[in-house]
Amino acid sequence: MLEADAIRRLVNEKSRVATYVGRYVGNDGLSALVDFDDQRLTVSFLTGFVPQTNEPVHIWSIDGSLFLVGPTVPKPGLGVVSTVSGDFASVVTDFGTFSMPYGPPSDPPTSGDTVAITWPGPSCMKLSTSPETAPVPPDPSGGGGSGQMHSAEFRAVQAGSTDRGAPRFWTDQPYASNSTFGLWFYGPQIKDTIPSRAEFVSLEMFISYRQREGDAPRFMLHSDQWAAGIPSMSDPWTWDAPAGWQTPVNTEVARAWFNSLKAGGDRAGIGLNQGGYNIFSSLAQDGLSGALRIQWRS
Repeated sequence: MLEADAIRRLVNEKSRVATYVGRYVGNDGLSALVDFDDQRLTVSFLTGFVPQTNEPVHIWSIDGSLFLVGPTVPKPGLGVVSTVSGDFASVVTDFGTFSMPYGPPSDPPTSGDTVAITWPGPSCMKLSTSPETAPVPPDPSGGGGSGQMHSAEFRAVQAGSTDRGAPRFWTDQPYASNSTFGLWFYGPQIKDTIPSRAEFVSLEMFISYRQREGDAPRFMLHSDQWAAGIPSMSDPWTWDAPAGWQTPVNTEVARAWFNSLKAGGDRAGIGLNQGGYNIFSSLAQDGLSGALRIQWRS
């Protein structure tokens, strides 16, 4: 926890403060282990929040001491069930759509039910009544804006590489090479969450490498929600992407990806069409591989 002296120095503007984003990978006793690029550091917990493995987190450095502040994306407490498959429900929230187990088993939710979400996990439980939604207060400055702000993180549900001549997914790692197409698939979650009228604010992709070699990867958008045959593809963008959360190429390319991926767009996933001999993490190696972090107004 943050010591009283550190708080006083911070309030009195006598501390040197810097902020970072890292990935939580576990704990060492009562301290957190957080990866920054190629470093693994021990960080003090600032609150009782315990992240999931591989979850991006905000870190404060105060006079050289590191503190884990919290998640980089909100943890919604309520949602509405979209679909139920087996022991899992797809739950729509103000911050995106999440797949999670539900309980208790004797009272499974159905489409349209309001559920309470618990973290870490997440998991959900059907509510006996739906809580009333509090009205949004007016902007105290009198300003408007072009709509309500939304943000969500969309993790890939499948990933891998197929031969260029025929559909044969032979690895769970997306490859950027001359003989393969590397692909990330997101199911229907993006189009089910972001409406066609939504206005672009930002889009980032989480880049996780296993090997970097040769020319820069050539990223493209593809048509398929799930791995099947060889999807149709957009023209590629050459992007020598650093590791971690990155805006693809530039803001205008990010805007083009957003418009193609949201409801009414003509693309459903992201892939690799040639470019060196670069290998990206499978979902088993890094659950954030290919994840998209998107903000929009609607």
